[in-house]
Amino acid sequence: MIAIATAVAQIIVILLHRKRTYATARTTTTPWAYMAACLIACAAGWLIIGQPAIGWGDLFLTIMFGVLLGSETARAVEELFTRRWAAWTAACISGIGSAAWLSQSPWPFA
Repeated sequence: MIAIATAVAQIIVILLHRKRTYATARTTTTPWAYMAACLIACAAGWLIIGQPAIGWGDLFLTIMFGVLLGSETARAVEELFTRRWAAWTAACISGIGSAAWLSQSPWPFA
């Protein structure tokens, strides 16, 4: 449940960013620093929920939503709110939230 809520929130932020910045769209580089932060947050989330066994399907979902969409969400938050701390927070929340894909229970952090 946490992973699905995180994924929906990420998609909403990205779509809002795309809608607001459509007229002033500019090419940007890949947010490598945010990708690294998301990956570290995914690993931290995996440790917090008790290091469950990892299946390839679950790992794909975690990497897809945690790292790829998470870094895009962090970049969108930075451009929407012009606060770097908000972008780093979004990256960490996206990474930790996506680690819930690896859990067997719907409430892994509880």
